[in-house]
Amino acid sequence: MEAVRLPVEGEVPLDGSMGPRARRSEQFHDSALAALGAVSAYLDSDEDLPQFFGRLCAAIADLSRARRAAFWRLGPRGTLTVQRAPHGFADDSPIQQVRLQLGADGKGVVERVVFEDRLDLLKGTSPALDSIWHESGLADVKSSIAAAWIAGERRIGAVAVYDSHHGFTAQDLWVLRLIGMATGLVWQYKESENELGHTAVRLEEAVAARRHLLNNIAAGGDEARRRFASALHDDSLQLLTGAELQLERIRTERNGNDHVQLDQLGNTLRKVEDSLRRLLTNVSPEPLQLPSDMREAISERLESMRIRAGIEPHIDVQLSDDVPDAIHAIALKNIGEALNNVEKHARATRVTVVAQTVDGGLRVAVSDDGTGFVVAESVRVPGHIGLVAMRERAQLAGGWYRIQSEPGTGTRIEFWVPLSL
Repeated sequence: MEAVRLPVEGEVPLDGSMGPRARRSEQFHDSALAALGAVSAYLDSDEDLPQFFGRLCAAIADLSRARRAAFWRLGPRGTLTVQRAPHGFADDSPIQQVRLQLGADGKGVVERVVFEDRLDLLKGTSPALDSIWHESGLADVKSSIAAAWIAGERRIGAVAVYDSHHGFTAQDLWVLRLIGMATGLVWQYKESENELGHTAVRLEEAVAARRHLLNNIAAGGDEARRRFASALHDDSLQLLTGAELQLERIRTERNGNDHVQLDQLGNTLRKVEDSLRRLLTNVSPEPLQLPSDMREAISERLESMRIRAGIEPHIDVQLSDDVPDAIHAIALKNIGEALNNVEKHARATRVTVVAQTVDGGLRVAVSDDGTGFVVAESVRVPGHIGLVAMRERAQLAGGWYRIQSEPGTGTRIEFWVPLSL
């Protein structure tokens, strides 16, 4: 007689039928996929959190064949409170007022669930967990299980299901743990997304504040220069002119013996007047140049310096047509400051100005072949306060500023500002 081989549990027989273990494995697999699908659906939806948790709790209850389900959120003081929209609970259910205080020793059943993700099952429920619910006012709970709601090492809370129709199984508990981990990741993603949104708003507010501050500083600086220039013209220069007229009258009234001293005094007064007029020219606010005038404005400044100080200029300006007037104004102020330093301190014979639009901004370099200096000591060198102003002006505009110099090697000042403030 031919021997008959009985199929092993979980093995698919030759006739195509499925054994009990294989069926359970397939059900387990389907439950896990359904759980992940229910959680991940939130990523592509526009639901708010209460809607999401309400739908997710309903899906969890269906997967675990439970009548009710809820998420419990861990607060900063170690208190669990129910997340909004639990499934299967009436609007006036006492679950909304339940506060579960976790103990410091970590030995309670809720502590084991949240921090260790460990729960003991007995006859389709967790008797210790059931007692917690009864003591908290949920007297109608007949069975329950719970798993940790986590995101990596972060403990967010717990997810619980209540009142299984046939008693909870280890498979139900495993699926609940999977849901707790998946929901934790989604929660963390949404928190990061919200934080990114808040950060973007704060960044936009900071950009607006920086723009406002820069405009105020520019306006305040020009107003201060305007007042200083006005006072210089209306007061000091007028007084010097009057002094020169008085000196000329004295000369005509005195004997010739005093003419030498009077001539020396007159020369001194004229030198003072010339110095003050040069100062007036330097501090007077420059009119805002149109984009097409950028090269012309730099060329005029360089030609004036060549005539006055004998420094040979070279200019290379390659700008696009979309550079705003405000950016041009910042660049011209910094270029003017750099050229003032070259003329007053560098003892240079040649200076080069290069300006171009690159990387979404305006980049300028001013180089000279002068005596140079130690950059680290520049803040203590008289007359170099303009270097600080150039750095602050570029940085306030959202750009950067660099300076390279050594004694005897000349100086290179470079800065970049974005095309939009």
